[in-house]
Amino acid sequence: MKRIAKLLITLLLTPMLCRAEGVFVYPPVPGLDASEHYKVRVRAMTAGSEWRSAFAFQTSCKMIEKNTDGYFDHLAGWTHTYVNFETTGGVEIEIARVNGEPIRTAAVHPRRKASACTIEGGKAIVRLDQACLVAVDIDGQMDSQDTGKGFQGPPLHTISLFANPPLANKPKPGDPGVLTVKPGETPPSDGSWHTLYFLPGVHDVGLAFPLLAQRNYYIPGDAMVYGTLSNRKWADGHHIRIFGHGTLSGARLKHPKYLTPPISEKDHGLYRPIEVIGTTDTRVEGITIADSATHSLMLVSPYKEGHPNEVRWTKIFTWRVNGDGINPFGNTRIEDCFLRTQDDSLYVNGLGIRRCVLWNDANGSSFVLSALPHLSDRKLLVEDCDVIYARAKWHHWSGGRVFNMRGEGGGAAGNGVIFRNINIEDPRPTLQQFFLCMSMPEPYSKRAEKREAGNLSGILFQNISIAAPSVLGEPQLLWGQANARIRNIAFDNLTLGGKRISQADFFKTNEFVDLLSFPESDRLDR
Repeated sequence: MKRIAKLLITLLLTPMLCRAEGVFVYPPVPGLDASEHYKVRVRAMTAGSEWRSAFAFQTSCKMIEKNTDGYFDHLAGWTHTYVNFETTGGVEIEIARVNGEPIRTAAVHPRRKASACTIEGGKAIVRLDQACLVAVDIDGQMDSQDTGKGFQGPPLHTISLFANPPLANKPKPGDPGVLTVKPGETPPSDGSWHTLYFLPGVHDVGLAFPLLAQRNYYIPGDAMVYGTLSNRKWADGHHIRIFGHGTLSGARLKHPKYLTPPISEKDHGLYRPIEVIGTTDTRVEGITIADSATHSLMLVSPYKEGHPNEVRWTKIFTWRVNGDGINPFGNTRIEDCFLRTQDDSLYVNGLGIRRCVLWNDANGSSFVLSALPHLSDRKLLVEDCDVIYARAKWHHWSGGRVFNMRGEGGGAAGNGVIFRNINIEDPRPTLQQFFLCMSMPEPYSKRAEKREAGNLSGILFQNISIAAPSVLGEPQLLWGQANARIRNIAFDNLTLGGKRISQADFFKTNEFVDLLSFPESDRLDR
């Protein structure tokens, strides 16, 4: 009898996934409004498969003055709709407007991820052959207009489709060691459980809910959790798993810079959606992080061989200043992530970055190079990444760009670092793609920021495709200084608009830059 009762409880509490030939779609989130702009249906690409409605989340840039909560004013009212589902194969996705107005055009980004994108009866039909994370530009909102410096158009309403691979080892209510948390309940920070399971609905864990070692935190696709997660002791920072296809949101938190009374810089970390210090063997998988009050995801630890952290299939949306994406520090591997950030997307360090999709609107760089390591025992690969939009609100300043070394940091750097198969497909990038400045020249800075001593050398940029130059005519810039030169940088198969670059005069340089090379691919030691 007890076994039957336990089974009934498990069935009642388990989120009911809509299943159709390998496609798993979560039901609506109880108590949460769906997107006001788009609705989405999904089906497998097999004969006779049925359409299933997918719950469409929406994140918004609040119409709040930047100097009171950090939201970028020129993005006020912009929204991004997103859906998460699981698939074991090819899928077909239908996008329609909630108000019934027909969609005229649609384009998938990264372009290479979709096998087809058509308009049928005023709806966009997207076909994906395998699990991947994409955006779909509806009616040319991003592709057909310059949304960077000086943009004064109406708010844009964009959408992403997150076709995830099946998530391994998902817990079930009633499993040994699994503690379920109902909406409105305050979850315990400790206890005999090993997994906290947030049941369908809307939760609020508050500021800096404590993470513990050897624990799992599961946010399924029909749950929204407001608040932040962090450990405050290095000893609590190992073997943590934060996973699921639900959302962790900072929308209910103020930006820490604008709090009254003010707080210390050290306490700003409490406002990061996920911050784990001194961490090893920690995994963040599948979740969406929306409307971060400040930096989104920081796994703080030095390199430790054999004990990596992993961030996989994670999605990030930010709308505020300091709304950075992921900082891997020395010991984190980043794979298959989607980041739309209003400050910097990725800091290049750690154990490698692969198959990520990057999008910036206001202030951020795709790849921040300030913390590049100098490696003697291993390589750091940044590969197979797509920069779909690289827009910026400002012109002459140190932020933005794709590859950005902005006169920060110090020490020798670059040896063993490889950027490979980077596709920059924005048709209207605001600024230049290369901004490797060991010191900051005018007009980009009046304070002449500069790195401490140490050369940048030994980097390989291989198979870098740039669709279009800066709409503002900004030059590709490599700028060294006497005690921090730029040398021995190789550009193998660098193209702009499909034309191969083979001469150093592609870059604007000073006397502290030399030994740039453009080797043939078949002669390069890979």
